[in-house]
Amino acid sequence: MHHLVLDFDPSMPLQKIAQKMDMQHAGFLAIVDASHRLIGTITDQDIRRAVLNHKWKLEEVMNPHPPKIFESQLKKGIEALALHQVPPYLPVVKKDLTLVDILSVPKHLKSRPNKVVLMVGGTGSRLGDLTRDIPKPMLPLGHKPILQIILDSFIEYGFRDFYFCVNYKASIIKEYFGDGSQFGVSIQYVHEDKALGTAGSLSLIEKDFTHPMIVMNGDLITTLNFESLLKFHHERGAFATMCLHEYNYQLPFGVVHTRNSRILSLEEKPHHKTFVNAGIYVLEPAALAYIPSDMHVDMTQVFEQMVMADEPTHAYIINEYWMDIGQVRDYETTRDIFTQFNL
Repeated sequence: MHHLVLDFDPSMPLQKIAQKMDMQHAGFLAIVDASHRLIGTITDQDIRRAVLNHKWKLEEVMNPHPPKIFESQLKKGIEALALHQVPPYLPVVKKDLTLVDILSVPKHLKSRPNKVVLMVGGTGSRLGDLTRDIPKPMLPLGHKPILQIILDSFIEYGFRDFYFCVNYKASIIKEYFGDGSQFGVSIQYVHEDKALGTAGSLSLIEKDFTHPMIVMNGDLITTLNFESLLKFHHERGAFATMCLHEYNYQLPFGVVHTRNSRILSLEEKPHHKTFVNAGIYVLEPAALAYIPSDMHVDMTQVFEQMVMADEPTHAYIINEYWMDIGQVRDYETTRDIFTQFNL
């Protein structure tokens, strides 16, 4: 147990914590005070979220109210907790929160019924030579490819059933992830013989869904809380939900407002704010009926059809970190962050 315990030190830099975690190959540390009482936990996902959101202090990063089990509950077993979102390890504590042990949590205890579809078939042409020999979702960020980081994020929230929609250099993705068993999940592959857009490949999936599914582009890095997203979708009674991200930009010119040739006001290089499609969606099973079979169609076109049909479509604003790794500069910036913190 000792190797998974971290003595609380508010001045300890995240880099040092990440290095300790990497040495243990566990992705988890229990944090204790001077009396060996549990005061929090931290996972590799917590560190990743913190770095991307520019948080550097341990007390900001750790979970101060982590899932735990008391010694008296051990007879019932951790199955009785029925928790979806628990860390890979579960602290065992006494009534006064003194840490007694750390249990490894079987992944089947954190399973959600929702399926996740990841769109990973694009060529990544905007990245030039970077994707000449490797598909964009397999570009490395720190120790892992982008797609594994996405997969880890979903696993943290209890998702276990995945579809990878593949096309460009699909063999590289299949060789790395296999059937998903090494990650404790199930992965099925949907092959696009031709480019089908950001939604068309959904028509190739067997229509056996009984719960809302999450569909996400496979080139995104985000700290989005997928549990909150599903809760929003359910509470709104949504037929389909599209995630949006706030985009700010500055015009490079001064703007002049006129009426009948008379100047009313001037703005020097004004800033504008808008919301853009973030490439993450929640769909009810019935929404698949709006996707034509084996045809190129983008998700925006599908949403347009649903809106025209007066289906309850809703927008979920992502307030967490979100980055589309589509441009060389964006990829290199994110890669440098992950490398710096040994993520």
